[in-house]
Amino acid sequence: MDVISYEFSNDQLNRLTELLESFVKNVGVEVAVLCDDGGRLITFAPQLENLKTLSKRSAVVSAAINGAVEYLEEFVDRGRTLYISGHTKSVYILKSEHSFILFCSFLNKTPLGSVKLFSERLMKEISPILQSAKEKGKAERIIRFEDLAI
Repeated sequence: MDVISYEFSNDQLNRLTELLESFVKNVGVEVAVLCDDGGRLITFAPQLENLKTLSKRSAVVSAAINGAVEYLEEFVDRGRTLYISGHTKSVYILKSEHSFILFCSFLNKTPLGSVKLFSERLMKEISPILQSAKEKGKAERIIRFEDLAI
């Protein structure tokens, strides 16, 4: 079982989606996914139907990677980011202080420094929304792992 301890209003979800859309457009990221540390998709950009399944999978994988990194961080200094570079694409994962995760996939021609800089700025901009959702969700709801759609 997993416990959800946050709640977003429709206005907050729309604002988060707008901010992710702007981030994707302005930075040149192929897809940006916002999820919680349990792997539940909150929103993604660009809002294309063919990216919905990829975004859900990215959310689950990001949460799993986050858990593994948190374990490994017991041996090294604590960090909030992970960068993985492939031949043509890269992934940058940033964890917020409120236990939410921003996953970014981008072509290697997009400068990593831009992705880092603007994802940090995005996280600062959405932080009040994430904090508000955490405060609203004080009444915890239990979600069974079996109910998650992958």
